[in-house]
Amino acid sequence: MTSWRGRIAGRAAALLWLLWVGTPGLLPAAERLHLDSGGRIDVERFWISGNTLLYEAQGGTVGIPRSMVVRIERLREAREAPVPASTPGRPVAERSTTELRETQRQAHEALERRDYERAASHFLSLLKDQPDLYSARVGYAVSQIELEHDGLALSVVLDGISRDPERPELYILLGQLRYREDRLDDALRAWGRAFELAPTDELRDLLLKVERELHASRDYDFSASSHFNLHYDGALDPELAHAMLDYLEEQYWVVTETLRHDPPQPITVQLFPRREFRDVTQAPEWAGGLYDGKIRLPLGGLTRLTPDAKRVLVHELTHAVLHSKSRGSAPRWLHEGLAQMAEGKKLLRSELQAIVGELGAVSDDRWAEMEFSYPRALSLTQYLATRSGFDSLVDVVERIGRGAEIEQALRDVYGQGYSELCRAWGRELQQDRRR
Repeated sequence: MTSWRGRIAGRAAALLWLLWVGTPGLLPAAERLHLDSGGRIDVERFWISGNTLLYEAQGGTVGIPRSMVVRIERLREAREAPVPASTPGRPVAERSTTELRETQRQAHEALERRDYERAASHFLSLLKDQPDLYSARVGYAVSQIELEHDGLALSVVLDGISRDPERPELYILLGQLRYREDRLDDALRAWGRAFELAPTDELRDLLLKVERELHASRDYDFSASSHFNLHYDGALDPELAHAMLDYLEEQYWVVTETLRHDPPQPITVQLFPRREFRDVTQAPEWAGGLYDGKIRLPLGGLTRLTPDAKRVLVHELTHAVLHSKSRGSAPRWLHEGLAQMAEGKKLLRSELQAIVGELGAVSDDRWAEMEFSYPRALSLTQYLATRSGFDSLVDVVERIGRGAEIEQALRDVYGQGYSELCRAWGRELQQDRRR
């Protein structure tokens, strides 16, 4: 099961359309770190510990891999750099303003169509010339978060906060990054500061959610593997927790190879007693698991790794990989259809009969508009896999991850849109039931 609440990065991105002015006021800085991505960070001081370069920023000490820094520049030399000569009849400032507006337009358009690589490139070019251009800083961070380049996003967000500590969107992004790191206290502080600066119902809901999660998991044990961070109730048998972690690692290679995607960030897994699972996730009573950016599972009285538990783990792991591959944009029917296929779920005869009955109750031009159901999602996804092979479904997800809308992705792969495919699927089901 997946949670379909809107994501913070997307909402922060929408705010960019309102931001077209720079932010005045630089803090004193002595050095400029040039990164291999083309970005740069101004710092008052830095030091190196092993393979990590550390520097002070608002919110604490930041560490980045030493290999990311390709050059360190003294800022007094940068400030003394010669100013380019102006073109006759066209002053530098006027030309720069025109170019700035055009690059801003291209950056925002790329962000809106979810072309995050291009958006990040445009926003970075703005930041190189205008380090205090607030909308470019937020846009670059949002783009890198969507690309799951959290280290780059964190550096530019913390640098922005050090320059202007009164920008709520930067704290929203900082909260998201800390939350993805499992640093719940830090996420709570960041989102709390954003709420102080610009209170909204959405932020209040986020704060309440994190407080519930902190309350439920404050004394949880922790274990990690190559691709997972596992938090679990200390009352759970450690052998069962490690058996679940081992099984997730085993299935990780199966799911990522099948979906042709290896998430760049570790996947967080939380194992709750059943009541705490409901309290934290607000999930319905029937839910056997949830993916909302983290895999969350209610253990109930589980004492061993049963076949049902394995199916739930694979189901939610598939959601996590799909979310990463599609950058959170795959539709619910495709998410749930693929997750059910991954766990090996088969439709019962009674479920097929019910689907045919539901289709027969409305005209075929309304089949694509029917309310979501798990059996229909599985049936439609199985039909598409049979029609053109499973890799075609993966191609659809890949196109969505590159910025295509689902309608265009389906037409590119199958030559038909969603409504047409639903009619073809429904008619085949009806014919099969008549045989």
